Amino acid sequence: MRIRTVLGGVAGLAVVAAVVAAAVPVVRHSDAFTTTIRTAPDRPTAPKTAPLPASMRQLWTAPTGAATAPVEGPSVIETGADRVAGLDPATGRERWSYRRGNARLCDAARQDGVVLALFAKSHGCRDLVALDAATGQRRWYRNVEMTTDATLTSGTGTVVVTGGGQMIAVDTGGGINRWTYSAGGCTLDPAVVGPSAVTTVSRCGDERQLIVHPPSVDKEPQMARLAPDSDPHVLSADERIAVLTGNTLSTYSVTEDEDGKVTAAPAGDLQDDRLAGTGTPAAVVHAGFLVIWTGTSAVSVDLRNPTVLWRAAATGPPTLAEGQVLLAVPGGFTLRPAGTGGPVTTVAAASVPARAGLSRIGRLVVAAGNGRLVAYG
Repeated sequence: MRIRTVLGGVAGLAVVAAVVAAAVPVVRHSDAFTTTIRTAPDRPTAPKTAPLPASMRQLWTAPTGAATAPVEGPSVIETGADRVAGLDPATGRERWSYRRGNARLCDAARQDGVVLALFAKSHGCRDLVALDAATGQRRWYRNVEMTTDATLTSGTGTVVVTGGGQMIAVDTGGGINRWTYSAGGCTLDPAVVGPSAVTTVSRCGDERQLIVHPPSVDKEPQMARLAPDSDPHVLSADERIAVLTGNTLSTYSVTEDEDGKVTAAPAGDLQDDRLAGTGTPAAVVHAGFLVIWTGTSAVSVDLRNPTVLWRAAATGPPTLAEGQVLLAVPGGFTLRPAGTGGPVTTVAAASVPARAGLSRIGRLVVAAGNGRLVAYG
């Protein structure tokens, strides 16, 4: 009996050892084991926006995987293959970071004081996390059941995950679903999120449709046919939806009924060769004025009475800062009103990356291009 017991004990130990050995690889590749969170020791306040100086120099540079230079609260957001981080805008030093060693970063966005990061493992971009922009502390984490690559776009209170033929709208405050939409057999462009609507283009073979969904209410979207075999791009989803196809800008007015369902009605087209460009256009909207980057220039359009107001050279897409349009230009930056285009404030700066996305924070300008973040001050 004693020998049998001993033998039984040895056999039991062997079984336990085998189970542990089998479990170790699983644990080492688990989310908990491979996630590294480093939070900031304090909560700084965002610097107040101040007038830009007449000339600026490079203060620091850091690698990034993003084509934009996102700033949220007191942090400049840096991205990498499997991580996001918050940098001190004055020094470029890392204040906090979040890394997923077992996943790749699909996209990141910022909204409402949080940084939203979407990660993929083996089954698409499924893991969505919200981090406090000031400290890097995790606010919430959830799965979005996306089986393809996906992008993030955001507006007040809502972040939208778009991948394949699916959109999933999530509340930025708590991570709960607002709504989902699926276009079976089609591909959806990255959603444009505005206060009045979430808008995208559905591409199904040669067919094109404009999809207009309420931003926060789970109602059936409106669908409108666009020219077949065309290449439309939604630029704005504010009071007016703006869709650019070649040299033609189509506008739609948006109304909402008492149940929250939105309707978009055609509000006029503008055909102008100054709107045509190469690549994917980018735009910002302020007080009814849309400023479009065509790849070589910025063009301002009055959306209420579709008309081109001004055009200026630009080496990268526009951004808004204190109600003004900030542009990268040869030799530095310009700052001008969206509607009139003048007066123009010119800021000299050397070596601004081509096609750089811009942000302002305090007295600084942050540019992202060619895989680098560059701060000017």
